[in-house]
Amino acid sequence: MNFLHQQIHFISSLKKKVIAAFILGVFLSFIILFLEPFDTNQYESNNRLLNLLGFGGLLTLVFLLQSILENKWYYNNSKVWTVTYEIISVFLFFAISGSVIYFYNHFYINGLEYKIASHWWYYRTIVLIMIPVIAPVYIYLRQRFGERIVPLAKSTIIITGANKNEELIIEKDDLYFIKAIENYIEIGYIDADKNLITKTFRQSLSKVQQQIPFIEKCHRSFLVNMNQISAIEGNSQSAKITFKDIDKKIPLSKTLYKTISDKFNLSVRQK
Repeated sequence: MNFLHQQIHFISSLKKKVIAAFILGVFLSFIILFLEPFDTNQYESNNRLLNLLGFGGLLTLVFLLQSILENKWYYNNSKVWTVTYEIISVFLFFAISGSVIYFYNHFYINGLEYKIASHWWYYRTIVLIMIPVIAPVYIYLRQRFGERIVPLAKSTIIITGANKNEELIIEKDDLYFIKAIENYIEIGYIDADKNLITKTFRQSLSKVQQQIPFIEKCHRSFLVNMNQISAIEGNSQSAKITFKDIDKKIPLSKTLYKTISDKFNLSVRQK
């Protein structure tokens, strides 16, 4: 049963959806035009080529519309797509596309009246036979053009800068402080060996605080992780914040002294 909950790839990009849908439609068109299954070679019409290409076009359309609708479910589930979801998707795809193509073939190509019996016959003799042919390509395209995003643990945070590729993914408790330096920020955090590491991004304190709202402002130029404060030294006129595990002090402003001190003392009492 764990296999059914295994996370697999999903196409979230509209551009990649279009590419995958187009390839799938071309694949079906190739089968119909060149392999001529189900007595396709006997079909005659002034617009024969265009009409037969319509089958591939409809498959492309169904693929595209269904995958776009799936995006809502995908994002509501924190960008997680499992084997179970994929099985449901395959079932719905062939149920919907089978009916769409049936109506196209029955009404437009052959000009016949609708009958439930003929609809069911089409599923049994056409759709079920084509599933083993189309399904592997359908699944392959979704996995080939899809992405698998492993959800971050709740203790993990992401800090991004204004410039491209400025991103830092760390554990919440590894972050100690963030310092503003003109149009940049200096992020102070520790590595696995408890060594202080600093990284500079082009960003403002206010915007980074929006990204990680748990961090507190302790000075006009500093944000601090309250969980990593070891002590507050001095009085409100010249207070300094010291940290656990690292030899580093940052200033605590007079205006924020009481707020930070009260929160720190409360956390100490709760421990």
